Amino acid sequence: MAPELHRKSLATVDNTGQLSLIHVTSEKQRHFDRRFTSVPDVLAFAPRANALIAVTQHQWQWLAVDNPHPEVSIHSLWQKVWYEGYSSPQYVWQSTSADDSAEAKLSVVPVIFGTLKVAVVALLFAVPMAIGAAIYTAYFMSSGLRRWVKPTVETIEALPTVIIGFLAGLWLAPWVEAHIASVFLLMVLMPLVLLGLSVCWRMIPRYARRRLPDNAQILVIIPALLLVGMIAVSLGPGIEQIWLGGDARQFITHELGIGYDQRNALVVGLAMGFAVVPTIFSIAEDAIFSVPPHLKQGALALGATHWQTLMRVVLLTASPGIFSAVMMGLGRAVGETMIVLMATGNTPIMDWNLLEGLRTLSANIAVEMPESEVGSSHYRVLFLTAFILFVFTFVFNTLAELVRQRLRDKYSHL
Repeated sequence: MAPELHRKSLATVDNTGQLSLIHVTSEKQRHFDRRFTSVPDVLAFAPRANALIAVTQHQWQWLAVDNPHPEVSIHSLWQKVWYEGYSSPQYVWQSTSADDSAEAKLSVVPVIFGTLKVAVVALLFAVPMAIGAAIYTAYFMSSGLRRWVKPTVETIEALPTVIIGFLAGLWLAPWVEAHIASVFLLMVLMPLVLLGLSVCWRMIPRYARRRLPDNAQILVIIPALLLVGMIAVSLGPGIEQIWLGGDARQFITHELGIGYDQRNALVVGLAMGFAVVPTIFSIAEDAIFSVPPHLKQGALALGATHWQTLMRVVLLTASPGIFSAVMMGLGRAVGETMIVLMATGNTPIMDWNLLEGLRTLSANIAVEMPESEVGSSHYRVLFLTAFILFVFTFVFNTLAELVRQRLRDKYSHL
């Protein structure tokens, strides 16, 4: 048995004379046709690991070795690996280290997990807001106001993502850290206030609502939401002082045992959701607004309410376009680079905790490709992650087209 000088590879010769190369970490094995007549007395690698020297009964043999990337295998890329210094097998991405003798850890699972995590969080924030805004704008809003609202929202899509990432990383992340209680209070109060306002609106007599100007509810909803935001910000410090020991972050970390990073999945989800909302809104709004008027008028003429017409006719007819909008938003969230790069700690960990950091495929390529040695294992694995990102986008778009076509065929009779 002979170890390499700089990699965790071994050359072995068994009792039958079979020569094999084994990488300890990746569990990659290569067996050669060359057999020795007897086990060598001495077996050693050349300094560059490009040759083996075998000595058998004072006879020297020089064997050329071509083993360029032994640390990369299916096992090391996709399965848990028990690295030196770790207490158990884990998924780890750590391509560089302060110690030259440390082995590269090139598991792609953490960066794939981070990509899916940030996409899910962003869509949880963006889809309800974008679809709800699209329904209201296309179906309930007056045409005069719609001519102002739709172009304004679409203009936000032209905002460079580097600006959004810059604001999220340098302003939003520290603000959320300083107002954790206010943020969670706002997330609870906002839906409750909207639900309460809708109930109060329904309690107003119909004849009184008809006398109100078009979209009068907007004049109530917007000030109410601003007031809720001010109340949440003002009550946050008091809640921290009374129930959270005066410091919400310390309470989360020490009392609840939940890790907290300043640039976390919640921050990047909010920023990414803000960037994805215009894309989903624009496509979904066009799909809903393009529903033929005779379908809506026919449903209303048969006695259906506006809500029944929306749920049973309009949304079903527009469902192919709405689904395409969601999938377009998912594709953008998966491939987004600058927001994730600037608004997260770029820590390749596997944890669904929204208060921890993450690293995505696109951000990983942007961070490490400029420093990667051309032709190295690290360099090739980065190209593999780029291919995985392409496969994700291709699969999502293909599924979106198949589902959209099926929905179109299903509801085309309307």
